[in-house]
Amino acid sequence: MKLVFAGIALLIATVAVGVGCGPKETYCYEDKDTCEHVKRMKEADAMWEAPPVPDALAGHCYDNNGVEIPCPG
Repeated sequence: MKLVFAGIALLIATVAVGVGCGPKETYCYEDKDTCEHVKRMKEADAMWEAPPVPDALAGHCYDNNGVEIPCPG
């Protein structure tokens, strides 16, 4: 009987060490990848996004009342 209790105690200790020393990285299930990798990929994608186009280049200029006026230049 002591051997059974020793086996159970060893099993519980092994499981506790496995849980305590297991992987620390979180997983983003929506993207099917680790959260750290998803974060780095989103940062890399953000670097390649085009900057917002100023109103004058877009062809739309507005006065203080919100009325569209011809753009200068």
